[in-house]
Amino acid sequence: MTASNNNILYSIDWNSAFYNSTIALNLGIISLPEVDRLIRQLAEWRLEDRIADTLLLLSHPPSLAVGASELNQADLLQPLSFFESQGIYLYKNTRGGGLTYHWDGQLVCYPVLKLKPNEQNIGNYMYRLEEVGLRTLRDLGIMAERKREKAAQIGLWLGNNKIASMGIHVSRWITSWGFALNLYGDKSPADFIRPCGLAGVGLVTVEEVMGFRPSKLFAMNRLVYHFGEVFERKVKIPKIKLQISNKLQYQTINDPNKPVEYGLKNSSSIKM
Repeated sequence: MTASNNNILYSIDWNSAFYNSTIALNLGIISLPEVDRLIRQLAEWRLEDRIADTLLLLSHPPSLAVGASELNQADLLQPLSFFESQGIYLYKNTRGGGLTYHWDGQLVCYPVLKLKPNEQNIGNYMYRLEEVGLRTLRDLGIMAERKREKAAQIGLWLGNNKIASMGIHVSRWITSWGFALNLYGDKSPADFIRPCGLAGVGLVTVEEVMGFRPSKLFAMNRLVYHFGEVFERKVKIPKIKLQISNKLQYQTINDPNKPVEYGLKNSSSIKM
């Protein structure tokens, strides 16, 4: 099946095995505008049952993002020109949540799912997404926790610092957007914002806590495994080519000639 719209090309050999599974795609580093166009298209196709449930795994270049609500200027501790002078631009999308900072040391997970009738509870969906993040971080040596005093505290925490941010969109029970795990790298521009409108809150990375840079590939493997467990889905990494805006073709997490399958009872891991 090949379909294109707005210069987005998504090509996969759809067969019954993949169609009845959730597929996981590694998009590498991709900009917020590019992934926004892709998510909108995939959500439309998922609603029409033209594709299977899809798990997008990626990172963003340094950028600011705000959700569907209006930006609270007080959340910017420096003018936008301060960020733009560093090549960091602000983007708006349809997810919930406030202002956040993205960079390429994060592992971002955006599920595009058609929620089953027994899954159609947004609070429960977000709780399970957090559970996937908690289990993945645990495999990296991090014992994070939830907070529930305020809606803006959705995500995962180490003390007063966020180690995972979350913002989702659900329309007609099709999910999009998701969460970002802070693995490593320079997050210093986030010192000049109020993440999700929370004063006195900072971001923290696995690298800062553990003293070494974790493998993003290992984190992807564990995230995909835990997603299959928590959401009770069989997740496969098929042979696939993905082209966005006529630019790069992004490869899957593993060798594209050797599809990998994850599931509750019969899970396997990608060889490093």
